[in-house]
Amino acid sequence: MKIKMCVSFLIVMLIGIGLTGALSRADDISGVKVQMEKRLPLIVELKSKGIVGEDRMGYLQFVGGKREKEDVVQAENQDRRKVYEAISQKEGATTEQVGQRRALQIVTKAKKGEWLQDQNGKWYQK
Repeated sequence: MKIKMCVSFLIVMLIGIGLTGALSRADDISGVKVQMEKRLPLIVELKSKGIVGEDRMGYLQFVGGKREKEDVVQAENQDRRKVYEAISQKEGATTEQVGQRRALQIVTKAKKGEWLQDQNGKWYQK
């Protein structure tokens, strides 16, 4: 009887720890998304100036000789990586696969004149 209670208690504890971790990750991603939304106007500006483009892996890359707001681009890419990791865990895909799928979505939404990278690594303007 005591063994059954101990096992039951252990299972409940493990489930609780797992749920706490999942909730913590969800909170982290929510915070990441808020930061990404705050950064969006700067990202749009950098794209419109032709300073950054969207690569084939779902990240921002500098395409011109000018490198403005490197800290913003770096922070955006770090946050994208976190989001891709969360999605990959949920879907059972690799982080790279998630990023590549996102890159394809970005291509369809890109504005005329924005820099994009094709699947072979070649840069072009939409």
